[in-house]
Amino acid sequence: MHCQVCGGSDLTQFLSLGDQPPSDAFLKKEDLEKPEATYPLDLLFCASCSLVQLGYIVDPDLLFRDYVYTTGSNNALRANFKDLVENAVKTYKLGVGDFVVDIGSNDGTLLENYLAHGVTVLGIDPSSAAELAQKKGIPTVQDYFNVENAQKVVQKNGRARVITATNVFAHVSALDSFMQGVVALLDERGVFISESSYIVDMVEGVQYDSIYHEHLRYYSVRSLVTLFERYGMEIARIEHIQSHGGSLRVFAAKKGAFSISPEIEQLAKDEEKKGFYELGTYQAFAERVENIKRELITIVGEFKKKGAHIVGIGAPAKGNTLLNFCGLDTDFIDYLTEKSELKVGLFAPGTHIPVVAESRMLEEQPEAALLLSWNLADELIPKLKHLGYQGRFIIPNPTPRVV
Repeated sequence: MHCQVCGGSDLTQFLSLGDQPPSDAFLKKEDLEKPEATYPLDLLFCASCSLVQLGYIVDPDLLFRDYVYTTGSNNALRANFKDLVENAVKTYKLGVGDFVVDIGSNDGTLLENYLAHGVTVLGIDPSSAAELAQKKGIPTVQDYFNVENAQKVVQKNGRARVITATNVFAHVSALDSFMQGVVALLDERGVFISESSYIVDMVEGVQYDSIYHEHLRYYSVRSLVTLFERYGMEIARIEHIQSHGGSLRVFAAKKGAFSISPEIEQLAKDEEKKGFYELGTYQAFAERVENIKRELITIVGEFKKKGAHIVGIGAPAKGNTLLNFCGLDTDFIDYLTEKSELKVGLFAPGTHIPVVAESRMLEEQPEAALLLSWNLADELIPKLKHLGYQGRFIIPNPTPRVV
C-alpha cells in the first residue's frame, strides 16, 4: 500500500469502521436475499505528506454507474454551487464565449448557474444522474474524466477557463490520469476549482460518518500542496466553507498563472500547530469515534426499552456508514424517510432498512427520529416541526443527544 498523493509507504492504519457495503448501494426488494458485497472501511495516515486515505479502493463502476444521489435534492448544496459560480464569474470575468467544465457534474445543478451568463458549459459524469442533466439541456459526457477524455474535449471545444470538481476530487481512484487530464484541459490562465471535505473539520467534529468507500482521500492543505506540485500546478487561494460539515474550496492553476495568497501557508502552519501532521492526533480521533458509538447505541436502546418506534431522517451516504458501524438495523430503526424519488422504495445497504416518503413519518408520528443528516439539524428540525412532527429528535454527532 502506497500513499495516493506522494507515493510514500510510511502508512499507518488508525481507524477501522469494519467491512461495509458501499454507502450508496441501495437495494431493491428482490435483492434483499442475495449476497451483499462488503469491503474494508479503514483509514490510514501518511507520515510523509499527512494525507489520510482509505486502505481499500472499490471498483469505481460498482460505486458510480448506478448512482442514486442527486445534488439538486440538497438545498444547502444548491446554494453553495450558486455561490461558487457567482464567485467564479465575477473573479475571472466569465461571459459569452468562455468555456467551463464540471467534473462529476451529476444532474447539472452547478452548471445551470452559468447559463444566465452566456457561458458555454459541459458536464462530465459516469453515473446515471448524467441523464437527468441531459434532459435539462446541459451537455454532458457520460463517462469518467481522465486524460484521454480530456484530450477529446479539447479537440472539440478548446481549453477551459474554469474546471470544477466539487465533492469528487477526493473520490478519484485513477488520480494520475485525472490530474494529467486537468492539465491538458485547463487554459494557461485557467483555474481548477475543487471542493473536498477538510480533514481538520472531520477530526475536530468527529465526523466519522463522512467516511465511505467513494471518498478515498481526506485532504489537509499540506497534502493538497504536495499533490498539485507533482503536476506543475500550485494553489493560488483557498476558501474554508461550510459545505459537507466543513470543506476546502481550492483554486489551483498552472504555476505562475496567479499570485499566491499568504493564507495558504498560514493554514498549513495552523494544521501543524494543531497536530494534524502527527499520528497521535488521528489515534485520539479513533478513540472518540468508539466512545460516540457506545453513547448513541445507549440512547437508541433506552428508547427501544420503552417500546418506542424510531425512524431515520434522510438516507444519505453518511447515514449508512453510521448505521452499519453502530449496528442499527431493522431491529432498531423502522424506516428511513427521503425526499429523493430515486431512493424511495429501496432498502439501505447493509441494514436493509426500507426507505419511504417523508409523509409516512408525519402520518404515523413515531416517538423518535434519528437525524442522519445531523449537520443540517438547524435547518431540518424547524422544518419538520412546522410540518407537524411531534416526536423527539436523536442527534448522533458530534455528541449524541436527544432534543
